[in-house]
Amino acid sequence: MFHKSKKALTTAAMIGFLISSTGYALAEEVQINEEDSVIVSGKEAEDNQKQSQGKKSGDVVVSATRTEQEIKETPAAVQVITREDLDNLGAQTLADALKLATSIDVGSPAMTGRSVTVRGMSSRHVLILVDGKRQVSEGSYSTVNTYELERINMDNIERIEIVRGPVSSLYGSEGMSGVVNIITRKPEKQEFTLSLTPWRYGKHTKNGGTDNYFFRYDSGIIDDKMGFIFSYDRQSISPFENYDRGAGTHDSVNNQYGHRDSYNFEFTYDLSKRQHLDFSADYQHDKLKGRSSTTQYETYDNKRKQFSVGLRGETDKSNYQLRMYYGEHEKDGPVYNYHGGSLTDFDVSERKTWVFEGHISSQLWNKHLTTIGAEYRTEDYWGTRVDRPSSSGKTIIRDGITKTAGDFNMDSAAVYIQDEWLVNDRLLIIPSIRFDTSNNFDDNYSPKLGLTYKLSDNYRLKANVGKGFKAPTIDDMFMNMSKRMGPFLVNVQGNPDLKPEKSTSYELSLEGEKGKTFGKVTYFMNDVKDLITTNMTRVGMTYYSTYENEDEADIDGIEFEIGHYISDKFTLKANYTYLDATGTDGSRLTGRAEHMGTVQLHYDDNRKNGVNVIFWNEWRKNYLSSVTNSNKSYTMWNLAVNKKWNDKFSGFFGIDNIFDKKDPELSIYGAIVRTGVTMKF
Repeated sequence: MFHKSKKALTTAAMIGFLISSTGYALAEEVQINEEDSVIVSGKEAEDNQKQSQGKKSGDVVVSATRTEQEIKETPAAVQVITREDLDNLGAQTLADALKLATSIDVGSPAMTGRSVTVRGMSSRHVLILVDGKRQVSEGSYSTVNTYELERINMDNIERIEIVRGPVSSLYGSEGMSGVVNIITRKPEKQEFTLSLTPWRYGKHTKNGGTDNYFFRYDSGIIDDKMGFIFSYDRQSISPFENYDRGAGTHDSVNNQYGHRDSYNFEFTYDLSKRQHLDFSADYQHDKLKGRSSTTQYETYDNKRKQFSVGLRGETDKSNYQLRMYYGEHEKDGPVYNYHGGSLTDFDVSERKTWVFEGHISSQLWNKHLTTIGAEYRTEDYWGTRVDRPSSSGKTIIRDGITKTAGDFNMDSAAVYIQDEWLVNDRLLIIPSIRFDTSNNFDDNYSPKLGLTYKLSDNYRLKANVGKGFKAPTIDDMFMNMSKRMGPFLVNVQGNPDLKPEKSTSYELSLEGEKGKTFGKVTYFMNDVKDLITTNMTRVGMTYYSTYENEDEADIDGIEFEIGHYISDKFTLKANYTYLDATGTDGSRLTGRAEHMGTVQLHYDDNRKNGVNVIFWNEWRKNYLSSVTNSNKSYTMWNLAVNKKWNDKFSGFFGIDNIFDKKDPELSIYGAIVRTGVTMKF
């Protein structure tokens, strides 16, 4: 722990260093511009930029090192989902986009959102970013990332970068198992885009599903200096009946239903050929309902606002970025009786975050690219599910129900450094380390070492060892929630003495290409300590629960990825993950499959206005259910067809779970038929 005065000085020093470094870079660029109206000294940097822009977006990744790097070169286990991949899959949500990703298991849609695990780690250990920025969202033990897979606007995405393995050495908390970084589209050419993409469950009385309506205007580049994108998206979610319950009442509805509206604005202004100013603004509003027990339903009136402004640029030997962004998330959740509609409970909250960050990457020596960065983040949380036992609490009364809302703050600061050392033509070594400190949890160091060794022109050996951590949230430490769930009353109490969850990870992989075949095999080990868990006791009809650091986990596994170009039109791909995930007592962790994978057949007729087809099988074996603690195995077949009629019009058709498999315990409710059309003009 540290005092606020010390923290302020530390943060000021880190940010000041970055500003001075960036200031030097700016001064260097101004000097170049003054010497000659045409930038000659920067030609080499510009040539490198053009070369990188000429590569396919799937060949380059920036999330693994915060610098642009070819996938074959980076030591980290990375995967890129391109815009073309998203179109071919007909992905309407982030969950759809991750279906074919290696070692990622996405939970099926359910009442409380969707889960995502990477290499067997929990959803709360996955860091989801948009253009490298954290999203202000739910923060409790059970809700981190629960709703994010449905909130991301897919039509605004340029590509998705996935890094498997700990990334806390660059990104800090949450990056224990990996990062999913969504890169959004930037202004390109003047164009209107309209799309409608509905999907429906195949055999349900209420025919539950979702209609997505999307509009985007791209201004293109105006006067060779600036451009903007404005977009609007509506998800209209209809209720569907859970076939194992009675019809005609709220308790037969098994999902959150209603609508979600999203507004996005992106603006870029070129201060010069090598300096760029970026601004973004996002607003999202959820108006949803859902079953909270067999006698009650809950409404979810959630609003999220996010703003960002940043400066990025380059000189002959450096790239830099300074950025500030703000997020605000408001939740209002009243609970009503099915019959009569009287208010039985309610919860309200407001979360605000400010982030100031910057980094600079410089070619300090001939074979070293060094990145130095810093971050300061402050979070204020006010709500009825946290309570401070002091006069700072606020009393709220609705329809005779009285609740007290607490108000808490968390400040954190970090500094990190990374060096990309090209030892020779065959060996690349990347050490990095990050220091995080906060007023609410212990200081933390997160080191990592990665290397890539080229065995030959076509084969590479990669290794990584690193530490990750997940800091306890305000919710985890100060929660004071009392909620009726069916006939029971559940009381959840936070723990202000929680420590960060920590992991030590090891990874070794061999990858390569031979002729028309390419593949990769990876062995990984994760030793996780101080896992936060719930300690629950029951007294009569009341459950009492609190959070504690008492669990440990050993999560080891093997990943196989292989592909083969059958012809110029057909490609066969497959991935497989074996997972050995055990807890403190040596028993298997629930909510994970021992074996999982996909087999994919891709068809592309390689025509400008052609057809793309993906036919794939996804399977899980020995999935340990958290409901019955029993092993389950299943296989699902899926189809996606994308047709480009011309440059302005394309259509999509797909079926998930073709053979209509159902398993309510795993939230699998049958076949899903998906269609869509996109028009540009």
